[in-house]
Amino acid sequence: MKYKHIKTHLATRKIAVMICTIICTVALSGCALTPDLFNTANHTADEESGQVTIGSHLTIQNMDERLTLSEQMDALSADGLYYASWVAGNSTPYENSDGESVSLYDAQLYLLAGEFKSTEAAQENMNNWLAAGKSNYEVISEEEIDCNGQIYSLITYQFTNAANPYDHGISAFGVYEDMAVCMELTCVESYDEDLQQMLTEFLENCSYH
Repeated sequence: MKYKHIKTHLATRKIAVMICTIICTVALSGCALTPDLFNTANHTADEESGQVTIGSHLTIQNMDERLTLSEQMDALSADGLYYASWVAGNSTPYENSDGESVSLYDAQLYLLAGEFKSTEAAQENMNNWLAAGKSNYEVISEEEIDCNGQIYSLITYQFTNAANPYDHGISAFGVYEDMAVCMELTCVESYDEDLQQMLTEFLENCSYH
């Protein structure tokens, strides 16, 4: 695992907020989380085929040549938590909140998933993640979509935190049996790809079992 890439991810307020929310909703101990918790990788991805398995239910077959798998981690899998990310476009040096120079990509897709004791618990956690997203973004639109038979709540938004290197994004939240998922595609202001089309196509290649 590339430690600096994790630092880049955690440097954005978005990913820090969402990870903190997941930890808090699973265990009622504090929200403190450091990059050291993610210092092991789960190499279950078939990089040649683009297939990635997340937890017990989700398989992703990435067909988008613009998106390259960056990280896949299950360091918190004992708590039913999973994380993966994909990057797109060019990378440029960026100084994160710790003063370190890291690689900032034009766009990144983050996936957070949690497996819980019941469908009801998964739904409650997904609702909490969605509420956290709405409170931290300037939401432009919200809708429900059906991708490959799975229903997601979709929000598009602008970032309001000036310290965040990304300008805008789109997120999908869903529940399948005891799994809650959040997928967020964000990009810099100059990135001109259609984020909704990119994320929708990605979701169409997500299957649950």
